[in-house]
Amino acid sequence: MVGRFLVFLGGLIVVVLFVALLAPLFIDWTDFRKNFEDQASRIIGKKVTVYGTVDARLLPFPSVTLHDVRVGQEADGTPIVKVEQFSMDAELAPFLSGEALIFDMRVVNPKVRLRLLKDGTLDWTRGSRPEIPAKTVVLENVHVNGGEIEFLDDQSGRARHITGLNAEMSAKSLAGPWRIEGDAALDGDHGKFSISSSQPDEKGVLRMRTKLSPDKHPVSIDLDGELKLVDSKPNYQGQLSAAIENRNGSKPANKNEQPPRVKGRFELTNERIRIPEYRMEIGPTDDPYVITGEATLDTGNEPEFLLTADGQQIDVNRIGNQGESGKTMRDPAVSARQRLNSLIDIVGQVPIPQVPGKASVKLPAIVAGDTTLRDVQLELEPAGTGWMIDSAVGTLPGRTQVEGKGKLLLKGEPSFNGQIVLASSQPTGLASWLAGSVDPAIRQLRQAGFSANVSLTPELQRFENLEVAIGPATLKGRLERQAISGQTPTMSVALNGDTLDLDALQALTGLLTGQEAGDNVLDHKIAAQLKADKFTAFGVEAENVETTFTIADGALAVDRLSIKNIAGAEVTATGRAEGSLLDYKGAGEITFKSADPGGFFTMLRERLPHHPVLDRLVRNAGWYGNTALRGALTLGGDEGNALTVTLAGVSNGSRVNLDYRMSDLLALTGSGTTSLEATLENAVPSILFGQAGLDPLPVDVGANGRLTLKVQASDNDPADAALTFATDRTSFTANGKVDVRPDSFMNGQLALSLDSADIDPYLIMNGIALPQTGTGLPFGLQAKAAVDGDKIVLSDLKGHAADNDFSGALTFDRKAAKTTAKGVLTLAKADAGWLGEAVFGQIVDPASGALTKAPLGLPIFKDLDVNVKLSAKEFWPGLPETAVSNFTSNVAYKGDELQLNDMAGNWDGGKLSGNLLFTNADGTGFLQTKLSLADSDLGGVVWLRDGAPIANGKFGLSLSMEASGKTIGEIASSLNGSGELRLGDSSIRGLNLAILPPLLAATDPMQEQINAGKVHPIVETLLSNGEAKLPPLGVPFNITDGTLRVQNVAVANDLARITADAQIALPEKRISATLGVGLNPGTEALSGAEPSLRLNFSGMLMSPGKTMDVTDITSYLSLRAFERERRRVERLQAIVLEKQRLRREAALYRFNDAERIKAAEMEKQRQAEEERLRALAQQAAEDKAAAEAEAARAAAEAKAKTDAEARAAAEAEAARRASQLPPGSLDFDQLPGVQAQ
Repeated sequence: MVGRFLVFLGGLIVVVLFVALLAPLFIDWTDFRKNFEDQASRIIGKKVTVYGTVDARLLPFPSVTLHDVRVGQEADGTPIVKVEQFSMDAELAPFLSGEALIFDMRVVNPKVRLRLLKDGTLDWTRGSRPEIPAKTVVLENVHVNGGEIEFLDDQSGRARHITGLNAEMSAKSLAGPWRIEGDAALDGDHGKFSISSSQPDEKGVLRMRTKLSPDKHPVSIDLDGELKLVDSKPNYQGQLSAAIENRNGSKPANKNEQPPRVKGRFELTNERIRIPEYRMEIGPTDDPYVITGEATLDTGNEPEFLLTADGQQIDVNRIGNQGESGKTMRDPAVSARQRLNSLIDIVGQVPIPQVPGKASVKLPAIVAGDTTLRDVQLELEPAGTGWMIDSAVGTLPGRTQVEGKGKLLLKGEPSFNGQIVLASSQPTGLASWLAGSVDPAIRQLRQAGFSANVSLTPELQRFENLEVAIGPATLKGRLERQAISGQTPTMSVALNGDTLDLDALQALTGLLTGQEAGDNVLDHKIAAQLKADKFTAFGVEAENVETTFTIADGALAVDRLSIKNIAGAEVTATGRAEGSLLDYKGAGEITFKSADPGGFFTMLRERLPHHPVLDRLVRNAGWYGNTALRGALTLGGDEGNALTVTLAGVSNGSRVNLDYRMSDLLALTGSGTTSLEATLENAVPSILFGQAGLDPLPVDVGANGRLTLKVQASDNDPADAALTFATDRTSFTANGKVDVRPDSFMNGQLALSLDSADIDPYLIMNGIALPQTGTGLPFGLQAKAAVDGDKIVLSDLKGHAADNDFSGALTFDRKAAKTTAKGVLTLAKADAGWLGEAVFGQIVDPASGALTKAPLGLPIFKDLDVNVKLSAKEFWPGLPETAVSNFTSNVAYKGDELQLNDMAGNWDGGKLSGNLLFTNADGTGFLQTKLSLADSDLGGVVWLRDGAPIANGKFGLSLSMEASGKTIGEIASSLNGSGELRLGDSSIRGLNLAILPPLLAATDPMQEQINAGKVHPIVETLLSNGEAKLPPLGVPFNITDGTLRVQNVAVANDLARITADAQIALPEKRISATLGVGLNPGTEALSGAEPSLRLNFSGMLMSPGKTMDVTDITSYLSLRAFERERRRVERLQAIVLEKQRLRREAALYRFNDAERIKAAEMEKQRQAEEERLRALAQQAAEDKAAAEAEAARAAAEAKAKTDAEARAAAEAEAARRASQLPPGSLDFDQLPGVQAQ
């Protein structure tokens, strides 16, 4: 503020000097130099002397140039003002009228020397009575170049310098108003300024407005107030405003967002700068963050300073972070130490007052770059090269409360000695602010903090009486870190408490000790003693942990490590290791005990690189209960092995022996040779199956088992592997080369062999209950397995299941979500019932032999998806003693669904084809089939009579049906569909259709009444002695609710017409059918009666009962006997009637003769009359013709006479006209006016 006042005061003095330079305009030109000096001295009030030359001219306009002009002098003779040269140009017309209009004035290199006396007054004001002709001089343009002002303060002994002063000025009179714009440097700090003033009032008070813009700081300061002399001391007071300037030209994204600005009142004197009140606004104009306070800097006889700042309570998220959603723009590569150094640099730039005083700051927030400090309360006192912090309280990012007191040194090597308390309720935010990233361990903490007596320097950070709170846990001890340039940093730590999180402690240690971004605590030389009831390291929790270890110069020494509980296991270890990957040695011992190692296996899977073996261990951890192992580990050694691990003990009753060797630690990266040999023995083989990675059921197979695994691998080549399982009745081996790397685990080539006297117990042990299980199943299998990342191929597959031989090839898809296979399978025999049970469960009730009514069972292979091309020498579809030979089908099995597509085979001499579908959807079954049969032998499917089929011929069949239900019985009862039975030329034994002639011959002689009792034995005998020959026939049928129906079937030949209706209950296998035989009577037909009979069949489908109904044919025969008697009576009646007819004919003949004679006479008379009438008509016609001829002649004569008279009259008229014409001839060859051509 003193510099700003000096700028203003220097400008004022220059104005006074300019006034003095204009004085020659009002003095006599004859003695120009002397009069100029006298008048200028009178106007300014100080002695003015021109030491240089004076140049003046009047035309074309008055112009004066003076050199080396000096004003006043101090006791030592030094001039107060010295001007190297100034010149001015005036207009002539105003000049002649007594008024001076200076349109251009130039002042070159003025030097001013001002002194503030010990009593606070300016030496310039002493002994001066200026007389200024204020209204007679007008200055349009004044240029000042290269000015200097030296301000000497006798009170404090300090001196201030203004250099490089350049200004442009103008005034309507010497008294004002003035306008000044220019630039200068105050003690080397360059800036711009502008001054505008009014004319002094009657009390000598000058209203003045000053604007200052320093180049070093982007700030603009406006002072608007009154300048006056109080007891000969300058006093400038009024309103103050300042704002941060945007000098890069960019515009804020939010138009309401404005830079910080300050308003207040100021008072500037020679002795002090006083701001009684100020108001600072930060943020948007509509809702700014406001700071208020006062400031005083007294440089007088009793120097002191005072600063207060109070901020309003606001939501600080909007300050510097673009509102609540804003993000801190932070360089993530900057460490906490670098941030602290940057903060110290910023604080170090704040001048430390060298006068006694204090600063009290209370602000809700301080924004410095990307850092926002909240709720800041500071009580400071200057202390030479630093500050004595009486109390410092603030909130850092992450809701972190920090308190401290002590001495902060800023000059030289920064340091702090005192006490610090830090508590964070959001450690992630603190870590993000300090390091730019958040360690995963810190993310787990809800709160963290510490308190300690600290001694902090860039090289040494010491925390004594340290108490650390990490989450709910508290640790006590000490921590010291020393980092000397060019040397490995060291760290010593001794902590004990109820809970210790090593990861969080490491992360917090790095933050609090200010390690560089990218540094690691493990890069230090460490000596540690740790003890905790609960210990967490690398994300693993342990209980009752105690350890002592050192890390230095590439060596790790574990003197003691005792873990009572780590993921459910107890572990102890001791050992030492040193060296590098190329030169290492070490040894250690370890013990491991766990009643349930599942948690430990899970921890290993989560912390070690992923491997499928670890996944299996976790999944089958329950088979490793009660494990107790002791082992030894050796690094290096005389045997050439870089690493040797041996383990021995028991696990869930299994004797365990393991030997693992590695030729070189580089084998961990895929180089070198590794070998593993493990043996497990147990009297319960199911435990071995579980420990091998399977999911067996606790089924006792009654045999002692031994499981052996040997693996040897070199570099990244496939390993030689051999797996053997053996009991006294079952053996399994797998030998070959496999890949043991995680991403391609088990890829390779293997030879498989399995031989078991009874495989049933092992299938049941592994949850596989095949249909008809329990009767014992000898089993053998040999195959070659090729495994890659996509599939498992079993080739050269052959074996036997009991007496059913099989062979083929299968491919399993390893990437499918469930077991998926495809291939080719050839069987000696296949059974549709067995396949159905694989989907529906048990089909037939073993107790009753009928379809079971129990709910459908679960599919045997629920998560299986198999597509195979199936071939079988025999396929049993469910019909007794009838198999399909050379059967083929595309079988698709999906656990709950079985499809037999494109079925083909030979059955009963014909060709069978079609599709079959079984589905079991959560206990609801569905059956769908479409079958076609062609050219089959009818004799193979019909009933037998006397050991021979009752029918012969060829037949075909087409069938489509479907059903659903929750039991097999419901499925059978809900069958619905349709089809057609196609019969070729066929014959039926026991159905003689030529029985009518012999039947009539046997019954016609009967005199007694004919009835069914007499007819039935005759018809039955005749019907059975012979066969029916039938033409081709199509028999359509439909199936509804499990019942097959045939309706209105009819076929005929020359002997009879056969009709049939049938109904078959498929679930019960019962039939109810009727066969109607209508015999052809030929000439023996009778109206109202037909010679027909009906055969009724009812009962079990394979052996139904038969009855015969002869009612119709008995009626026919009875009617025939009645007709015979009726014809005999009719013959007797005919004889009597004939005699009566002859007598009637004789009487008729006589009557007819008399009538003919009478008719002839009448005809003769009629003809004579017709002749007479004909003659009369002819005479009348002749008379008429003669009359007509006479009339025609008379008419012709009359016409001729009339014509003659008319001609005569015409001739007479012509003669008369001719006599009246003039004589001479007329020439019409030429017409008047017409020229002949």
